[in-house]
Amino acid sequence: MKKSGIINPELIKSLTELGHFDSFVICDMGFPIPKHAQRIDLSLLPGYPKLIPVLKACLGEVVVQEMVMLDGVETANEELYKEVTELVHNQEMRYVNLTEFRKMADDAKFFVRTGEDAPCSNIYLVSASGVKERVEKYNIDVGM
Repeated sequence: MKKSGIINPELIKSLTELGHFDSFVICDMGFPIPKHAQRIDLSLLPGYPKLIPVLKACLGEVVVQEMVMLDGVETANEELYKEVTELVHNQEMRYVNLTEFRKMADDAKFFVRTGEDAPCSNIYLVSASGVKERVEKYNIDVGM
């Protein structure tokens, strides 16, 4: 039995298989996940689980160098915007429109579907290298 961290076997396997510059998306319950994409569906009820706990759990397992969110998140979903920007530690943060986000997301290795039901609750993450210097530079301590 795994001692700590993510216990969902499909999610931990997918996170472990990430290489440098690979990407994945954590999305809300309504995001149009491409038909061909690997979907890890964690949704339980509308609103559960929320995106932030899922994001923190993933950041406790992998190092990311870039995060991309939707334009307008700072006003459409102030709480999510605040929580994500407080987590950022040297990561490049970008904001794009929905069309560009969907185009970027088409290259994601996998999608983690949450039950999040708040607007603009999608985040595209790019994996960093596992070399010590990169891990130290981009490490986010989520306290898990």
